[in-house]
Amino acid sequence: MNIIAGEVVFSKRPGDVLRKWRTLFEFSQKDIAREMGIASSVLSDYEKNRRKSPGTDFVRRYVEALIRLDQKKGGTKIRQFSFDVTNLSEVVLGMAEYSSPKTMADVAKLLKGVWLAGQSQSSHPIYGYTVVDSLEAIKRLGPYDFFRLFGANTVRVVVFTNVSRGRSPIIAAKIFPIRPKMIVIHGPKSVKEVDQLAIQLAESEQMPYVLSLHEKVENILASLNSQ
Repeated sequence: MNIIAGEVVFSKRPGDVLRKWRTLFEFSQKDIAREMGIASSVLSDYEKNRRKSPGTDFVRRYVEALIRLDQKKGGTKIRQFSFDVTNLSEVVLGMAEYSSPKTMADVAKLLKGVWLAGQSQSSHPIYGYTVVDSLEAIKRLGPYDFFRLFGANTVRVVVFTNVSRGRSPIIAAKIFPIRPKMIVIHGPKSVKEVDQLAIQLAESEQMPYVLSLHEKVENILASLNSQ
């Protein structure tokens, strides 16, 4: 139900969105607050926009509370709302979670990667990957669908294929408050073909940014699936 989280995060009045989804799921403030382990007055303040925008941890707990409570009632609302989402089958070429983490350096090696920015973080862990057709993503993804690229966790690498210069993935990561831990682009044949502004943005955002020199997308998928 990342679409809920996305709508809350991007709304100028997040409290209105919290109240909308609670109402759609047919729960009271007391129901949600009890499930989240907070006072009803806290949730009331958020819904009335009396507090600062809720952080990602609060939003995650809120969505999880909605899901748990609905599951106790048979999961009818979850099934109802699951139909109203974008089909990602044309966008996501591959997605998986790692049972044990890999380092960013491991992932870069698998992808025949050249570091563009953030190599100082190469020892940091990665717990999954998503391979995206960037052209299809531009055509098909709505503003909240970006969250659905994360699978089960955000501590992952997102590989953008069909990239021309590499600026769009970094701009997307800069705009969205929730981002992958590592971005890899595939398309440019050398570092010289990568947009220098993209590299500068990645450096300023401290975003690990890598160019994959695999010849084909199939090679990327095969390398990631082999491990």
